[in-house]
Amino acid sequence: MAFFSVVIPVYNKVATLAASLSSLFQQTFRDFEVIAVDDGSTDGSYELLERHAQKGRLRLLQRDEPGPGGYAARNVGAEEAKAPWLVFFDADDILLFDHLSRFAEAIARHPEIELFVNAYQKMEGHQRLPRAESIPTGVLARREALEAFSHCDFINMNGACIRRGRFLALGGFPVDRYRRGHDTYFWLKALCVLEAIHYDDTVTSLWLIENNGASRGQNDLVHVHPGVDLVDEFAGRLSWYESHYLRAAVNRKVLCWAVKKKRLGQSVRADLASLTLAGMPPRLWLRAFLLLMPQSCFERMRGWWKS
Repeated sequence: MAFFSVVIPVYNKVATLAASLSSLFQQTFRDFEVIAVDDGSTDGSYELLERHAQKGRLRLLQRDEPGPGGYAARNVGAEEAKAPWLVFFDADDILLFDHLSRFAEAIARHPEIELFVNAYQKMEGHQRLPRAESIPTGVLARREALEAFSHCDFINMNGACIRRGRFLALGGFPVDRYRRGHDTYFWLKALCVLEAIHYDDTVTSLWLIENNGASRGQNDLVHVHPGVDLVDEFAGRLSWYESHYLRAAVNRKVLCWAVKKKRLGQSVRADLASLTLAGMPPRLWLRAFLLLMPQSCFERMRGWWKS
């Protein structure tokens, strides 16, 4: 049985798929299986995956419901996985050679931990973009992990490794509840449930943002950020400090989402109403204030914050 199951959702990624798979197959740690879940690609992606499957390099699955549905595809791959550890990888990004080996080394040192995170870096064109935050390598208790998430998105889809049993016990990505933000909801939920995680500040994956296929459609942003539901879900289950940092993390994501809505000319009233005052540090109050400005003033001032 393989040590890792690497799950790759694929929908019309033929332009980047070969390079992404190449970076995966060049990993120095070799004890892994690859599960590619195709969502009904029509651009040649399926045929490319089929050729790799025929050579025994991956298992190829197809979802029953064709069309873009990356989170549902990841859930399918997780259910079919045979390894005890799940690693997710997008078909338009790049893994560095030591991605899996660093996970394996950390798991060997901390077998009691169920979620491991490697640092990632955004890349545009041929240039890596500066990293906004740096978190020390090591074990993070629940409070420390939530505090880190209140400042930055230190967990990226490509940079996480989670025990398969824990992923399934958490219900996987909530594909039937939200249009967008499934990954943030899931990772925050995991941070609330797990007593500790492990973080490695070494960059082992590159997020090629020009390939980012996240929908920017207005319909995907009509509701407030799904993380808001976690505040009620974990009320009374966390310590005071843990609850505080959860609220701050959710508020940060709500405001980031509200910025996108404001830029589309949508109302942000519901977003601002969903903020919890107990998790509003000064930097977030400034963002909230700027969102109350008329559209013309907002456009001039929006460069003051980072999303």
